[in-house]
Amino acid sequence: MENKFSLPDMARQNSFIFDFDSTLVTIETLDTLIKQNLSGRENEDARRRIDEITARAMNGELDFSASLSERLRLSKARVEHFARMAAHIADFVTPGMSEVVKLLNQKRQKLFIISGGFLKIVRPIAELFGIPDDRRFANDYVADAEGRVVGVEDGPLAHEGGKSQLVRALKEQGWLTGTVVMLGDGMSDYQVYADGLADLFIGCGFNAARPNVEFLSPVFVKTVAELLELL
Repeated sequence: MENKFSLPDMARQNSFIFDFDSTLVTIETLDTLIKQNLSGRENEDARRRIDEITARAMNGELDFSASLSERLRLSKARVEHFARMAAHIADFVTPGMSEVVKLLNQKRQKLFIISGGFLKIVRPIAELFGIPDDRRFANDYVADAEGRVVGVEDGPLAHEGGKSQLVRALKEQGWLTGTVVMLGDGMSDYQVYADGLADLFIGCGFNAARPNVEFLSPVFVKTVAELLELL
């Protein structure tokens, strides 16, 4: 699908909002954590079910809140599993993304991360890229007294349409300046643009190409090199 689009004037300060999983990093962090936790042949069905849930949710075929709850239910995740993932998440930075972030920082653009994942895992990458704490948004998990992760704290990003809700609030509070550009691989990222809350959506297919996202995106990049050249 071909659409007309215009890039922001980089001489002014614009707002670039990045998705996290399969965009800034190469993996779906929750799914990777779960699969590490569910190793062995006895957990094959659970791992396959998680893959199906993620693919359907990212392609806009399944409510995000339902998919998140179901993946957590299957995961048997514990607090220490999230800590271990956070400690090693820098190993999964998308190759070339550091150059993209460096370019945008050099041009004094405002960078944000909005993720349906978990803040504990997002935070190390935000710090690596110099994105301050008040421009990174993700979910917090809920754990029981034994350290088992049993749910997600209530907030916009734990629900369907949460990214749009959060971006709307940021706009109303004056946080977003200039042209608002949303970048991501999933339908929840595209939805921010479809809801009129981003001026441009750049679909990112370099780690996971979602057919519906590629079809609908006004501009779609298959490699980080394409994204860097575009900017």
